[in-house]
Amino acid sequence: MKQKNRNILIGAILMISGAGLALILTFIYGSVLDSSLAEQVTAMTQQDAAFAAELEASGMTLDALIEGMQGTLSILLGLGAALNVVKIVVGVLGIRKAAEPATFFVVWGVVFLLLGVLGMMFSGVASVFGLCDLAGGVFGPGLFLWGGIQNKRAFQQMLKEERAAEEQAAESASAWPPVRK
Repeated sequence: MKQKNRNILIGAILMISGAGLALILTFIYGSVLDSSLAEQVTAMTQQDAAFAAELEASGMTLDALIEGMQGTLSILLGLGAALNVVKIVVGVLGIRKAAEPATFFVVWGVVFLLLGVLGMMFSGVASVFGLCDLAGGVFGPGLFLWGGIQNKRAFQQMLKEERAAEEQAAESASAWPPVRK
């Protein structure tokens, strides 16, 4: 197979662009959320007496609550960034291997398709992250998966044709000793 599969190429480009945009937005939104989180929680404790009373009753200080929220936010943003970096790397490898019949496309296509659907369920489609998940997490891996299946089928067909040609050549040539089947 010499020609690269277009479905894999388009899927890889969608995955790379969707993951790249999501990675940039993760850092932008993460820095904005991290800087405004302390102000928002402080304002919430001043405006909502019930929240302040529950916080005080739990024995947790406002600083500890803010640190816990910032830590959780940092971990989640880090996981999202790592996943997008992996998606970019797999997309680049997909462009390089687009002509090969590899299970690489099927496995990564299924993994990223499941994660993309899960991401869309959490972020929705109306947000920028939702559109990134739709392009880079559903359409891209779907095309990646379909292209991998097409490559595998084409390779199996090519092997079948080669075997048939070899058998026909063996039958047509009266070779001595006879070839057993």
